[in-house]
Amino acid sequence: MKLYILPFDHRSSFIKLLNKPDKKKVQELKQIIFDGFLKVYNNYPKKKDLGILVDEKYGEEIIKFAKEKKITFCLPIEKSGKKVLELEYKDLKKIKEINPDYIKILIRYNPLNIKTNKKQLLTLKKVDAFCLKNEYKVILELLVPPTKKDLKLTKDYDRYLRLERTIGALKEIQENIKVNIWKLEGFNEKEWKEINKITKSKIIFLGRGESKNKVIKWLLQAKKSKNIIGFAIGRTTFLEPITKYIEGSFSKEKASLKIANNFKYFIDLFNK
Repeated sequence: MKLYILPFDHRSSFIKLLNKPDKKKVQELKQIIFDGFLKVYNNYPKKKDLGILVDEKYGEEIIKFAKEKKITFCLPIEKSGKKVLELEYKDLKKIKEINPDYIKILIRYNPLNIKTNKKQLLTLKKVDAFCLKNEYKVILELLVPPTKKDLKLTKDYDRYLRLERTIGALKEIQENIKVNIWKLEGFNEKEWKEINKITKSKIIFLGRGESKNKVIKWLLQAKKSKNIIGFAIGRTTFLEPITKYIEGSFSKEKASLKIANNFKYFIDLFNK
């Protein structure tokens, strides 16, 4: 099993790219990204390996098209831009109307934030019960930001503490819900081995909006791990072409072609 996702479920961050909130403009930008995805998808032999992660708020038409063409799509169900997990849908039955292949939940979870985590785990348990009852698969995107205490302990959190905090978060969350696929930040080969001792679930790694060179480094480390089946690389793939389109230096076609080339580059590198 492989899973290469082009995520463009960003909502609050998309608005920040524009001078003012403009739903039609955001929809237009997301269509350009999707057009880039399709350029790869239409020529890729193993189509089930490719997927998109897109929100209903700005991507409703894209979702309809994806379902018609049987393109694997993931639906985010968390509210955008929240530090503490809140659900986009008060009534989870809405998910059944959209009927995605995967439900994606983003959670910021550092084990040191005990009070906040208790609240977030209650929300996860609610989603877990719904997914188990209705047979939906969950992709859990885990971000483990440093606490103030962490930053006092070290100036290089990524290097010295993020792995330890991530392992703690994995243990706590797994005790409470079933995760089909973890969506995790990048690590080196040795660190991935430590993570694989904690979870037997499949993993995709995310790009975190890092530079192309850093994402390549993460990818080359990730592909050595048996549990890691692919990636979800969003902003590193689409942000520069989309920004240039907004500025007027790229046409829609040039922007979507650049996105396609970036996406295919990461796929080819993982497959190599």
